[in-house]
Amino acid sequence: MKDYILYVRRYSMFANDYILYVYHCRTNDILHTIGEMHYRTLEHIKRIDFVEDTPSRREYIKSKKLDIYEWADKYVGVVL
Repeated sequence: MKDYILYVRRYSMFANDYILYVYHCRTNDILHTIGEMHYRTLEHIKRIDFVEDTPSRREYIKSKKLDIYEWADKYVGVVL
C-alpha cells in the first residue's frame, strides 16, 4: 500500500466558489479511490490531483496553512 496526497477542488455553497481540500489516503489503487471520492461526495468536484506522500510535501502543505483530512477507502483490500 502507498500513501498519497490528493488535492481536491470542491464547490462550496457558502463561498460560492471552488475550495481546495487536501486529503491523505493509503491505498493500492489510487484511480479506484478517486472514483470512489467522486461517487461518495455530495459537492461538485472540479478537479483531483494526486502525488505520493513525502515529508517535504507535508511541510509545504502545513506552510500554506492547509488542513490535511484523512480519506478512508470503503473497500480496502477487496479483490473483485
